[in-house]
Amino acid sequence: MTSAGSAVPWGPPYPQPPVDPPGRGEFTSRVPLAWTSGVAFRSGKVTIGGSPWLVTRIPSRFLPFARRLFAANRRGITAETPAEREAALFLLDRGIADPLPLGVGEGVGVAGAGGAAGAGGAAGVDDIEIVIPVYRHAEQLERCLASLDGQGLRVTVVDDASPRQDAARIRKAAKAHGAKLIVRDTNGGPGAARSDGFAATTAPFVGFLDADVTASPGWAARLRPLFDDPLVGALGPRVRPRIEGGSAIELYEETRSELDMGPDPSRVVYGVPVGWLPSASVIVRRSAVTDPPFDPGMRVGEDVDLFWRMHEAGWTVRYVPDVVNHHEVRTALKDFSERRSMYGTSAADLERRHPGRLTPAQPSLSGLAMVAVLSNKRRWVRALALPIAVYEFARQRRILGKEFPVSVAIEMTGRSLWSDAFWMGHLLRRDWWPVGWAVLALTPFSRLARGVACAMMWEPVRDHLLRPTRLGPVKSLALRLLDDASYGSGVIRNAIRKRVPGVVTPRVRIPFWPKTGAGASMQAGPQAAEV
Repeated sequence: MTSAGSAVPWGPPYPQPPVDPPGRGEFTSRVPLAWTSGVAFRSGKVTIGGSPWLVTRIPSRFLPFARRLFAANRRGITAETPAEREAALFLLDRGIADPLPLGVGEGVGVAGAGGAAGAGGAAGVDDIEIVIPVYRHAEQLERCLASLDGQGLRVTVVDDASPRQDAARIRKAAKAHGAKLIVRDTNGGPGAARSDGFAATTAPFVGFLDADVTASPGWAARLRPLFDDPLVGALGPRVRPRIEGGSAIELYEETRSELDMGPDPSRVVYGVPVGWLPSASVIVRRSAVTDPPFDPGMRVGEDVDLFWRMHEAGWTVRYVPDVVNHHEVRTALKDFSERRSMYGTSAADLERRHPGRLTPAQPSLSGLAMVAVLSNKRRWVRALALPIAVYEFARQRRILGKEFPVSVAIEMTGRSLWSDAFWMGHLLRRDWWPVGWAVLALTPFSRLARGVACAMMWEPVRDHLLRPTRLGPVKSLALRLLDDASYGSGVIRNAIRKRVPGVVTPRVRIPFWPKTGAGASMQAGPQAAEV
């Protein structure tokens, strides 16, 4: 099996955003900004987190606004002076702050050609068109279209060559809700259907909804003001599962849906928890993408490719969880497992187009050594954990530089070592799940196996404690293992079939002594190792 080697381009690069667009700072005076939840603020001058994930020392001239923003939390404030507008852009572009949609914080009117709305309300917008791809599921489409009624949005439905009986019902639903209908001759997958719908629209902004999504009232109008930042190329609301029953799959999906990117807002960049957005519910700026926007050679993962290419071109993509849409849950265990496996098959194609981004884990040798020595039954071996921690602390201190507090270096040491153990466990649960399950089977006989098993199970147990499902711990953890193994099976299958070993090959980092202080560290940051 050989590596893919280089990127596989399918078309021209996405257009670049305007350089230093005039009046961008005024956006921060109109739209309330909030401190991004999940970003730590240490010693009143240092942030840990953001997107990209960094340790950042806020310049002194920006500190007054940063502290005021942090104190306001999610209530939101606007920048009132030129100095505050400069500070606001500094924080926005690092994912330390995020703009609030209409109806959150102070509230603003919908700007531009999209009409107007008062604080806390939303009106229709006339510069956004919606595209809905559908194959067979006419009943879901009817619910989706009904949720859009009265929102003042033009809608295009793309029937991806459904069978005759389903096609007739789709045609009837589109007509009943005043939607334009495009019928494809051959089935090309959701990406191809979305691209056909995109070509049939003319509005400056195009929203994509899957047929199994029900939209919240005014969702597009609430997001529209955030596009007044001319560097924003796409926005995605939170997509939560629609729970209608009490099956095990529904109760699991309630807190572990693959389409739910979580409660924390984020710029969408590689290497952070929100490293992509599901195109099940998203709005893109037409001028930020090519036509077609989606890679016609991809049936799965085409949305990940779109947002990564958009970011590479220089556009800002934002995840806005204050706005929530809902998607339908498939309740059969077979459908659940097959869908997770299908997501995993996209890894090989994405790795060929974006080399190095689908590496399943990149742990440091320091973290691996820490797990190994702590799992040893000999006391003198376990004592080696102290020099490993001291060396890692000295490295972090050197990387950050003396202008950062010692407390931050200590915290980064802990984060770095914890992250290494986390990603080793993540690898063994998902992409190397056959090995991981063998380790679990060996725990009664091996102390090392028990140490590795702790790394494997830490994340699922922590998630269940912090966000408990209504299933109970045993069923919840069992479904989590099935979830991870199904995804990993898809990764392994396509890695072999398409000869892309990089998606199942971890890269161990050697913690060399840094030559000079860098002022920032990404070593303990999250990695985008899954899609």
